[in-house]
Amino acid sequence: MLTTTSSEPQSFLTPQEVSHLLRVSVYTVRRWIKEGDLPAYKVGRGWRISEADLSLWLGQQRPTSSTMH
Repeated sequence: MLTTTSSEPQSFLTPQEVSHLLRVSVYTVRRWIKEGDLPAYKVGRGWRISEADLSLWLGQQRPTSSTMH
């Protein structure tokens, strides 16, 4: 049985939509998915990225003060 903690439907984005949001190529987004860096779900022949997963992933990508020069 599948249970959820939220009654709101989850929103999903295509790799193209993510590429526009992040201002990177769609090929970069697909590479991130293929390498397992960006969480995504296979739907039919395409991929979908949850907005919640994207938000969490972006939070983990921010450079720390020790890596900034």
